[in-house]
Amino acid sequence: MKEVPLCNVAISSDLAADEIESLISAIKLTSAQVQKEPSRVVGADDLVAIITILVGVGQLTEYSVKVAKAIIKWRKEAREKGLEPQVKLEHPTHPSLDLSNATDEEIEEWLSQK
Repeated sequence: MKEVPLCNVAISSDLAADEIESLISAIKLTSAQVQKEPSRVVGADDLVAIITILVGVGQLTEYSVKVAKAIIKWRKEAREKGLEPQVKLEHPTHPSLDLSNATDEEIEEWLSQK
């Protein structure tokens, strides 16, 4: 098994602290690790976290889908509370994905890219 960086999550400081923690907790429930990246500044108080997963051969897609489903569920719950998630998924080899206007399918597809 090896640790694989899946993506970065850039979270706007406009999002309430409890919603940020809710998102991070949802991702962690998939067995992914989430670490705050202190060296990166997006906006004045934005938070960037790195999502990594520990996978064996052939498990990357399976865990990517689990993370995608957790993010989609969190986003749905945030919207039910009247919040629009100001969150972007980032990866060095893919264009960033804005969760405020991405479809569920686009999130799953983006996270499943290798």
